[in-house]
Amino acid sequence: MSDLPEDSITFRMELDTAKLMMRHGDVAGVERIAQQVLRESKGSATMRKQRMLARSLLGQVYQWRSEPDSALLMYEEVLRMAEASLDTFWIGAAWINIGVARNLQGDYAGAMQAGLSAMRWKELLGDSMSLARVLHNLSGLQWQRDSTEQALALLQRSIAIKRELDAPALASGLNGLGVLLIDMERLDTAVAVLWESLLLEDSLNNGATRENMVSNLGLAYERMGQLDSAAHHYLRGLEDAREHGNQEVEIRCLYGLGDVYRALGRFEEARTLLDSSLALAERIGSLEDEKEAHISLVQLHERLDDPERALEHYRAYHALSDSLMNAGTQAAMEELALQYDTEKKDRENADLRAAQVLADLRAERNRWIAIGIGVVALALVVLSWMLVQRNRQRALQRESELEQQALRLQMDPHFLFNALNTIPGLYATGDAIKANDHVGHLSRFLRLVLETSRRRTIPLEQEVQLVEHYLRISENRKPDSFTWEVRVMPYVQAERVAIPPMLIQPVVENAIEHGLNGRSRGHVSVLVDRAGSVLHIEVRDDGIGRSMAAHRPSRRNGTSLGMDLVRQRIALFDRNTSITEAVQVRDGRAEDGSPRGTVVTIRLRVQLMSEHDAVGDRG
Repeated sequence: MSDLPEDSITFRMELDTAKLMMRHGDVAGVERIAQQVLRESKGSATMRKQRMLARSLLGQVYQWRSEPDSALLMYEEVLRMAEASLDTFWIGAAWINIGVARNLQGDYAGAMQAGLSAMRWKELLGDSMSLARVLHNLSGLQWQRDSTEQALALLQRSIAIKRELDAPALASGLNGLGVLLIDMERLDTAVAVLWESLLLEDSLNNGATRENMVSNLGLAYERMGQLDSAAHHYLRGLEDAREHGNQEVEIRCLYGLGDVYRALGRFEEARTLLDSSLALAERIGSLEDEKEAHISLVQLHERLDDPERALEHYRAYHALSDSLMNAGTQAAMEELALQYDTEKKDRENADLRAAQVLADLRAERNRWIAIGIGVVALALVVLSWMLVQRNRQRALQRESELEQQALRLQMDPHFLFNALNTIPGLYATGDAIKANDHVGHLSRFLRLVLETSRRRTIPLEQEVQLVEHYLRISENRKPDSFTWEVRVMPYVQAERVAIPPMLIQPVVENAIEHGLNGRSRGHVSVLVDRAGSVLHIEVRDDGIGRSMAAHRPSRRNGTSLGMDLVRQRIALFDRNTSITEAVQVRDGRAEDGSPRGTVVTIRLRVQLMSEHDAVGDRG
């Protein structure tokens, strides 16, 4: 084949056609064109870009067929060619694709490293459209790490860029946002976003990823309890996935439909679908889908009263969970993100230093150098004063942070010991479901404690979740000793309201450990309400009351220490609410008017999370 320019143009036109075919899911046609270009351009030094594009398209074909190992080999060859020719665009593009392939392999740390490398190159080039894709991929990795807030922030940045610059890619961004909203239990919004993505995909006449959106709609309807709608969308997604050869979506539709049939009591159909999803996931090596199929089979065999099979799938699920996202992988991903942020700041500082050096050189040539020196001297004085003031403000702020951390460290250290000590007993009784439930709530409780301890403020919704996990754990520790209820009025908007972390939990702990101490069976209720700009939190128990609790021995100094801690936390958080108004403790009343139990009411000014965006993490 000759190296004439017209050959290069012909190949480029054919590869552009292949890219369009890829959008429509014609992977066989894409493979044919890409292989032909590679054969006919072999040995041609002028066809380097065409060969890189052909290999990249082949990688997408292998990716579509759920062959991530083969896809990764193609993308790594593209990276080698791009680095050899110092082609910065293709270096960044190759890193994007490598990140996707490593993610499909379950190598999340490797995917994070590739994604951050891609971001460096795309930021350097100012390539906003490619940057949107990188942000989308990194959002998925953060979601897999259970860092939902970070995932949402990255995805919103990606969607904003796509709305402005890349409308054809917007549908996939909205589809990803829909999945995140499902995970956040914002199901009505998720359905609206997923329908928007589906309509946009249809208007663009792409169709290649339509089944993905349809299957996600099935998941949203399943979570909403609309099982007939869920089954309808899963079946549509399954048909489209099989027509396009999209095995990943086929697997998800199979185990999603299996879950729906299990909920409808159609157990044999559910077993067939779930076994098929597991077999297909194992065949293509999709570890994430294997994990999801196993947990669905656990739930099915529990309904079939087959504990041995349920336990077998449960062990397989946990083995996959540990291999995919263990503590080492989490730490590696966090370290990579920190390294990227540090390098970015170093580059910014270097740019600032270079700009300052250039300004100094220009100032030396200025005939008004004396005036310049005076101005600089004055500026330094002002800057020094500002630095002193800023350092003083930071010291005061850090003092408040340390005070809050010190207060939080005074939480009951015996709780964790008792909660852990309960586990062997639960397993010893042979009730594996209850034991696993206890372990699950304990792990989620500890994860929330670790996450919230790094923040000055958290959404009220997160604090309510923490309290519910605490009550579940306490209920398992003291079976049949008390009942509980947590109510959050819908107009409170708990996902938007900010409060200090670990504010309600100490009051609930006092109600259980002191208020119900001595009663054979009691009740604890938590009510979160809102009146205008005031947030009301009421914790009520029907226990022995304050006067009797004060005469009982305790490992603490009564309930007063817990109340004092809550008052001090509120004082640091809300300067406009007095300590006496913030927390009120009174005796409860029985139906006949006699004293019974204790009621603790917390009041503080409503503050939204948006007011605390600048505060961020503690670090």
